[in-house]
Formats: sequence, C-alpha cells, structure tokens
Amino acid sequence: MKIKDILDSIEPFLLDARQAEKNLELQPQSQFARRVYIRTLFAYIEGTIWVLKGACLNAKPKENTKRQIGIDEISILLEKTYQLKSNGNIKTTNMNLNLLDNIKFTFKYINHTFTGDIDLQTDKEIWNQLRTAKKIRNRLSHPKKKSDLIISDIESKICQDICSWFNRIAQNAIELMIETGYQEK
Repeated sequence: MKIKDILDSIEPFLLDARQAEKNLELQPQSQFARRVYIRTLFAYIEGTIWVLKGACLNAKPKENTKRQIGIDEISILLEKTYQLKSNGNIKTTNMNLNLLDNIKFTFKYINHTFTGDIDLQTDKEIWNQLRTAKKIRNRLSHPKKKSDLIISDIESKICQDICSWFNRIAQNAIELMIETGYQEK
C-alpha cells in the first residue's frame, strides 16, 4: 500500500462526507440532511480508521531497525479474533471495537510506528463532543421512538465540529506517514 493507495481508499468516504456537508449547508434545517450527514460522517471516520490501521500493519520498518509487532497488535489492527473449533480448525471472528477506543488505539499506533505526536485531545471538550456525537449516531441507528430521529441545531453543530477535528487528525496522520517516507513492506 502506497500513500496514493491510502488516499484513494479514504477518498470515497471523504467525498461522501463532503457531499453530505454541502447538502446540509443548502438545507440546514432539513432533518433528512442532518441524519444523512451524521451517518456519512461516522462512515468516514470508521472507514478512515480502518485504512489507517491497514497502513500501519503494512508499513515497512525504518532503515536499520527491526519492527516488532505483537500478535495482539496484529489482531486489533485486523479487527479479528481467533478461536479453535472442536474439529481443530481455526475460527476467525470480526471484532466489534468501541469506536472511541479504536480511535485511541489507531492514533497511538500511528504515533508509535511513525514516531509522531498526534494529539487526539482526549482531555479537551472535543473528546466529550465525540462521545456525544457517537450517542447521536447510535440513537439514529437504533431509534426506539420517533423523537430519536430528530437532530437539534446543537447536535448538528457538534457533529460538524467532530468532522473538522477528525479531518485535522487524519490529515496529520497522512502527513506524518509522508514525512517519515512511508513505504509498504
């Protein structure tokens, strides 16, 4: 995977998020536009995290170093668990990772792999906004009542702030990979 491949893999998610944002700008009071924006935002975040984890997994070690990567790290990067079946075969299962923990792990691993210092600002208000945005997304994905589908002005703004924040940290990750001469093994 080359930098171009990483960018090409993220691009559809980013383009969808940009289009959803444009639709929201054209119809800021539209509940449909707000719901689509939030669903698209989280697809962008989750898809980008998946791509960045793949880039970390495939990164070539720096010159004159031997990269040590544990089985536990490989498992989390691949989002897979493994068990033995009664017939002796291996059963592979997809992990269902908590989004916030997955973001923390991914950027911690990016910082480790590429000697970076990307700050997620987990001690700042933006992280609380991410928690709130995740609850909004979950409410939309699993509505229990009609009012669960209503997105307030404040909730819409929180999700837009999260998009700006995530754009910055994803861009920082790509720039870090470029600066360190990212190459595939």
